[in-house]
Amino acid sequence: MAMKFKPGKNFFYFILGALALILIATGLLHSQLERVFSQKFIEKDLPDGIMFAAVGILLWNRKVRNDQEKAAAARKAAEGEEASARQVGAEDTAAEDTAAEDTAAEDTAAEDTAAEDTARDWPGLRKGAQDMRDAFAGLFAADELAFVQLFSDVLARAGDQPDKASRIEVSAQSDRLASVFGERLSELRSPVGEMKAASALFEDRAAELADLPVLLQTGKEDQAMKAVLYFIEIFNKVIRIIPELRRKGIDTAAISVGGSGMPEFYNAFNDVLRQLTDAFEHKDSVLIGDLAEYEVLPRMRSFFAAMREALPES
Repeated sequence: MAMKFKPGKNFFYFILGALALILIATGLLHSQLERVFSQKFIEKDLPDGIMFAAVGILLWNRKVRNDQEKAAAARKAAEGEEASARQVGAEDTAAEDTAAEDTAAEDTAAEDTAAEDTARDWPGLRKGAQDMRDAFAGLFAADELAFVQLFSDVLARAGDQPDKASRIEVSAQSDRLASVFGERLSELRSPVGEMKAASALFEDRAAELADLPVLLQTGKEDQAMKAVLYFIEIFNKVIRIIPELRRKGIDTAAISVGGSGMPEFYNAFNDVLRQLTDAFEHKDSVLIGDLAEYEVLPRMRSFFAAMREALPES
């Protein structure tokens, strides 16, 4: 019977270290590599591939650890069920109470054992996050690096023997990190599908922009700002996807948005966003409403309409 490969933390360290060495070697041997590879491959494709390989390794490492923890918990739960089954034949209340106490004690022991097993991985997990942050900091966008830095900081605060609250915080941050980079990977693998998803997100929430003045006038500034940031993030997603559409053979330069080319559209829309930011800083609810209703919404609708027309059906 073939043995099943079980990667340990040293395996993940080795792979991350190898990727870092490749990145360093690329920088040192840049001029020599240009003789063999294109400048685009060296400066864009290769670093992008290394970054997302590292992200994939980190997510794989987390999945392996989660699988190990679930397997340990399942074994302990099975043992607890067997022990409980041996108590089923008890006839009096005292015997039932004793069985319940035994089961509770076994559950507690299983949780403690799982926590001890997990605790052994905390130093390795923390070092892996720090290595990823340091090795690939130059490749991350500002928001991506912020998520990685936050995850590293949370692990540092947790220490080698984290309490329950720290474990919950680390789990929540790791889920956020997986979500962010999972979305980035989807944008690389399926830019057409992600652009259509961005269009659907916009249509679902478009009415919120028209409600901005009402939110501001009723003292709901935080809610209004969240709505604006949500639409800015949708547009940031669009900006990330456009280059990937070009790699898929879609001529984005030929796309016309409201009679303007893409560069002209971007410049005009950025001016509107700057005006919207200034209006928020001055709490000018009238201007915010006008910009949202007569500038932002129509431009974004025109943009996504142009995208839907240019994208293939499947």
